[in-house]
Amino acid sequence: MSTGVDRTDREDRGDGDDRDGLLVVKDLDAGYDDLQILFGVDLAVDAGEYVAVIGPNGAGKSTVLKSVFGLTTYLGGRVVFDGEDISDLPPEAVIRRGISYVPQTENVFPSLSVHENLEMGAYILDSVPDDALRDVFERFPVLEERQSQRAGTLSGGQQQMLAMGRALMLDPDLLLLDEPSAGLAPDLVEEMFDRVDAINDAGTAVLVVEQNATEALRRCDRGYVLVQGRNRFTDTGEALLADEEVRRGFLGGADART
Repeated sequence: MSTGVDRTDREDRGDGDDRDGLLVVKDLDAGYDDLQILFGVDLAVDAGEYVAVIGPNGAGKSTVLKSVFGLTTYLGGRVVFDGEDISDLPPEAVIRRGISYVPQTENVFPSLSVHENLEMGAYILDSVPDDALRDVFERFPVLEERQSQRAGTLSGGQQQMLAMGRALMLDPDLLLLDEPSAGLAPDLVEEMFDRVDAINDAGTAVLVVEQNATEALRRCDRGYVLVQGRNRFTDTGEALLADEEVRRGFLGGADART
C-alpha cells in the first residue's frame, strides 16, 4: 500500500498539501496560452528544505517551476512565497523577492564570457557584489579559472555550473533547478548532485525537477510525483523510494533502491 498521498480520485481539490512553508503552491492551474498543463497542483517548500519533483515525461514537472517563476499562463490557484501571493507576477518581480531559476536548456549566454554571465545574474542590482562573485568562485573554482572564457566553449558540466553560479549571484532564498543532470556524462552526474547538496546545506532551499528520480529522492527531504499535471504521491524521499507502487511505476522497478 502506498505511503504517500494519492490525489487521483479526490473530488475535493482543496484537500491537498496544507503545509505552511517558504513556498506554498495551492490548487495551481497553469499552462501555455490556451493549453492547460497543471490541474490543481499542490506543493510546498520549507525554508532550507530540498524538495524534488519527479514523474513521467509530459507530467508537467518543468511547468511547475516555470509557473512559480512567472513563465506560464496563470489560470487559477495560488503561489505564495514568504507569505506574499506571487501567483501572477512576472519573472523580474519574482527574482526580486528571492527566487532564482536555472532552466534545463539555453541556460547560459554562449557569446559572453564566464564573468559576464555571472554579472548578468546580478542585473537587477546597481553593481555586482564582490562577495557574491567570491562565493560563486569558492563554490565553483573552475569558473574563476575560466572567467574570461566564452561560455559557449565550456563543457556541458561547466555550463551547468555557470548557470547555477549565475542563479546564486543574488543569494536567493529558493533555487529552482530544472533537470540539472540532463545531458551530463555519467561520471559528472554524482558531482552535480553533490553540488546541489552543498548549496542546500549552505541554507538555500532547493526545488528540483529531475529525470534521475532515484538519485533525487535519495538526497531530497521530500518528493512529489506528478502524473498528467496532477499530484499523485508526496512523502519523504526515503518513503517514496520504499513505496512499491512508486518504485514500480516511476523508478524503473522494485530494485530501484539499490
